[in-house]
Amino acid sequence: MTNLKKTYEAMFLVDASNSDFEAASEPIRTVLDRSKAEMLSIKPWDERRLAYEILGRRRGLYVLTYFNADPSRVVEIEHDCQLDEKILRVLILTKDHLSEDELNAETPATLAARRAAASAAQQQAAEEEKRAAEEVQEKSDATAKDSEVAVKEPANQPDEAPAKGSSEQGISESAKQGEAETDAEPS
Repeated sequence: MTNLKKTYEAMFLVDASNSDFEAASEPIRTVLDRSKAEMLSIKPWDERRLAYEILGRRRGLYVLTYFNADPSRVVEIEHDCQLDEKILRVLILTKDHLSEDELNAETPATLAARRAAASAAQQQAAEEEKRAAEEVQEKSDATAKDSEVAVKEPANQPDEAPAKGSSEQGISESAKQGEAETDAEPS
Protein backbone atom coordinates (compact mmCIF):
# COMPACT_ATOMS: atom_id res chain seq x y z
CA MET A 1 0.00 0.00 0.00
CA THR A 2 1.28 3.47 -0.89
CA ASN A 3 0.98 6.53 1.31
CA LEU A 4 0.66 8.83 -1.69
CA LYS A 5 -2.45 10.94 -1.10
CA LYS A 6 -4.48 12.52 -3.87
CA THR A 7 -6.94 15.36 -3.74
CA TYR A 8 -10.59 14.55 -4.29
CA GLU A 9 -13.79 16.50 -4.82
CA ALA A 10 -16.95 14.83 -3.55
CA MET A 11 -20.58 15.79 -3.78
CA PHE A 12 -22.62 14.19 -1.02
CA LEU A 13 -26.40 14.11 -0.89
CA VAL A 14 -27.54 13.90 2.73
CA ASP A 15 -30.87 13.93 4.52
CA ALA A 16 -32.12 17.54 4.71
CA SER A 17 -34.41 17.02 7.71
CA ASN A 18 -31.79 18.61 9.99
CA SER A 19 -31.58 22.38 9.41
CA ASP A 20 -28.23 22.66 11.23
CA PHE A 21 -25.42 22.22 8.68
CA GLU A 22 -22.92 20.93 11.24
CA ALA A 23 -25.30 18.19 12.34
CA ALA A 24 -26.33 17.36 8.76
CA SER A 25 -22.71 17.04 7.64
CA GLU A 26 -21.63 14.93 10.62
CA PRO A 27 -22.09 11.59 8.76
CA ILE A 28 -19.73 12.84 6.03
CA ARG A 29 -17.10 13.81 8.56
CA THR A 30 -17.44 10.43 10.28
CA VAL A 31 -16.97 8.48 7.03
CA LEU A 32 -13.95 10.55 6.00
CA ASP A 33 -12.36 10.32 9.47
CA ARG A 34 -12.83 6.56 9.49
CA SER A 35 -10.96 6.37 6.15
CA LYS A 36 -8.17 8.64 7.46
CA ALA A 37 -8.94 11.31 4.84
CA GLU A 38 -7.68 14.85 5.41
CA MET A 39 -10.61 17.28 5.13
CA LEU A 40 -9.74 20.43 3.16
CA SER A 41 -13.15 22.01 2.82
CA ILE A 42 -16.78 21.17 3.47
CA LYS A 43 -19.66 23.50 2.64
CA PRO A 44 -23.32 23.30 1.73
CA TRP A 45 -24.07 23.36 -1.98
CA ASP A 46 -27.85 23.59 -1.99
CA GLU A 47 -30.98 22.10 -0.49
CA ARG A 48 -33.48 20.88 -3.05
CA ARG A 49 -36.56 18.86 -3.63
CA LEU A 50 -35.50 15.55 -5.15
CA ALA A 51 -36.79 14.46 -8.55
CA TYR A 52 -37.73 11.12 -7.02
CA GLU A 53 -37.89 9.71 -3.55
CA ILE A 54 -34.59 8.29 -2.21
CA LEU A 55 -34.80 6.11 0.89
CA GLY A 56 -38.16 7.68 1.73
CA ARG A 57 -36.87 11.26 1.51
CA ARG A 58 -38.26 13.95 -0.79
CA ARG A 59 -35.66 16.66 0.01
CA GLY A 60 -31.91 16.50 0.15
CA LEU A 61 -28.95 18.69 1.07
CA TYR A 62 -26.03 18.66 -1.35
CA VAL A 63 -22.67 19.05 0.38
CA LEU A 64 -19.47 19.85 -1.54
CA THR A 65 -16.32 18.45 0.02
CA TYR A 66 -12.62 18.54 -0.85
CA PHE A 67 -10.28 16.10 0.85
CA ASN A 68 -6.93 14.35 0.54
CA ALA A 69 -6.94 10.57 0.79
CA ASP A 70 -5.03 7.48 -0.20
CA PRO A 71 -6.48 6.29 -3.57
CA SER A 72 -6.92 2.78 -2.18
CA ARG A 73 -9.33 4.20 0.44
CA VAL A 74 -11.78 5.78 -2.04
CA VAL A 75 -13.64 2.49 -2.58
CA GLU A 76 -13.86 2.14 1.21
CA ILE A 77 -15.32 5.67 1.48
CA GLU A 78 -17.94 4.92 -1.20
CA HIS A 79 -18.85 1.65 0.55
CA ASP A 80 -19.24 3.40 3.95
CA CYS A 81 -21.49 6.00 2.31
CA GLN A 82 -23.76 3.23 0.98
CA LEU A 83 -24.08 1.78 4.47
CA ASP A 84 -24.90 5.09 6.17
CA GLU A 85 -28.65 5.86 6.02
CA LYS A 86 -28.12 9.62 6.34
CA ILE A 87 -25.92 9.77 3.22
CA LEU A 88 -28.27 9.25 0.29
CA ARG A 89 -25.76 9.48 -2.59
CA VAL A 90 -22.10 10.34 -3.21
CA LEU A 91 -20.00 11.17 -6.24
CA ILE A 92 -16.22 11.31 -5.78
CA LEU A 93 -13.92 12.75 -8.46
CA THR A 94 -10.16 13.14 -8.58
CA LYS A 95 -9.15 16.79 -8.39
CA ASP A 96 -5.48 16.83 -9.37
CA HIS A 97 -4.91 20.59 -9.46
CA LEU A 98 -7.04 22.21 -6.81
CA SER A 99 -6.45 25.94 -6.58
CA GLU A 100 -7.09 28.05 -3.51
CA ASP A 101 -9.85 29.88 -5.43
CA GLU A 102 -11.66 26.61 -6.15
CA LEU A 103 -11.31 25.54 -2.55
CA ASN A 104 -12.80 28.78 -1.23
CA ALA A 105 -15.32 29.41 -4.05
CA GLU A 106 -18.87 30.40 -3.19
CA THR A 107 -21.56 27.77 -3.51
CA PRO A 108 -25.22 28.61 -4.19
CA ALA A 109 -26.02 28.00 -0.51
CA THR A 110 -23.19 30.16 0.84
CA LEU A 111 -23.99 32.88 -1.69
CA ALA A 112 -27.66 32.84 -0.64
CA ALA A 113 -26.67 32.97 3.03
CA ARG A 114 -24.37 35.93 2.37
CA ARG A 115 -27.12 37.73 0.45
CA ALA A 116 -29.62 37.06 3.23
CA ALA A 117 -27.17 38.39 5.82
CA ALA A 118 -26.52 41.50 3.71
CA SER A 119 -30.26 42.03 3.25
CA ALA A 120 -30.86 41.63 6.98
CA ALA A 121 -28.06 44.09 7.74
CA GLN A 122 -29.49 46.55 5.22
CA GLN A 123 -32.97 46.19 6.71
CA GLN A 124 -31.59 46.69 10.22
CA ALA A 125 -29.73 49.81 9.10
CA ALA A 126 -32.93 51.18 7.53
CA GLU A 127 -34.84 50.52 10.76
CA GLU A 128 -32.15 52.25 12.82
CA GLU A 129 -32.20 55.20 10.42
CA LYS A 130 -36.00 55.37 10.74
CA ARG A 131 -35.75 55.29 14.55
CA ALA A 132 -33.13 58.04 14.48
CA ALA A 133 -35.35 60.16 12.21
CA GLU A 134 -38.30 59.61 14.57
CA GLU A 135 -36.18 60.67 17.54
CA VAL A 136 -35.09 63.83 15.71
CA GLN A 137 -38.73 64.55 14.84
CA GLU A 138 -39.80 64.00 18.46
CA LYS A 139 -37.06 66.36 19.68
CA SER A 140 -38.03 69.03 17.15
CA ASP A 141 -41.71 68.64 18.14
CA ALA A 142 -40.77 68.99 21.80
CA THR A 143 -38.67 72.08 21.01
CA ALA A 144 -41.54 73.58 19.03
CA LYS A 145 -43.96 72.95 21.93
CA ASP A 146 -41.50 74.51 24.38
CA SER A 147 -41.18 77.62 22.20
CA GLU A 148 -45.01 77.85 21.89
CA VAL A 149 -45.30 77.67 25.68
CA ALA A 150 -42.60 80.33 26.04
CA VAL A 151 -44.47 82.63 23.62
CA LYS A 152 -47.86 82.03 25.29
CA GLU A 153 -46.66 82.44 28.89
CA PRO A 154 -46.06 86.24 28.77
CA ALA A 155 -49.53 86.79 27.28
CA ASN A 156 -51.14 84.64 29.96
CA GLN A 157 -49.40 86.35 32.90
CA PRO A 158 -50.88 89.68 33.99
CA ASP A 159 -48.45 92.48 33.30
CA GLU A 160 -49.28 95.51 35.46
CA ALA A 161 -47.28 98.19 33.66
CA PRO A 162 -48.99 97.97 30.27
CA ALA A 163 -52.40 97.56 31.92
CA LYS A 164 -51.97 100.76 33.97
CA GLY A 165 -50.67 102.63 31.01
CA SER A 166 -53.50 101.53 28.83
CA SER A 167 -56.16 102.24 31.46
CA GLU A 168 -54.63 105.65 32.25
CA GLN A 169 -54.38 106.32 28.57
CA GLY A 170 -58.02 105.28 28.14
CA ILE A 171 -59.11 107.54 31.04
CA SER A 172 -57.13 110.52 29.89
CA GLU A 173 -58.44 110.19 26.35
CA SER A 174 -62.05 110.01 27.53
CA ALA A 175 -61.42 112.97 29.84
CA LYS A 176 -60.00 114.96 26.94
CA GLN A 177 -63.02 114.07 24.84
CA GLY A 178 -65.34 115.10 27.65
CA GLU A 179 -63.59 118.46 27.98
CA ALA A 180 -63.71 118.98 24.26
CA GLU A 181 -67.47 118.32 24.26
CA THR A 182 -68.11 120.79 27.11
CA ASP A 183 -66.18 123.45 25.32
CA ALA A 184 -68.18 122.93 22.19
CA GLU A 185 -71.71 122.93 23.83
CA PRO A 186 -72.09 126.49 25.19
CA SER A 187 -72.12 128.15 21.88
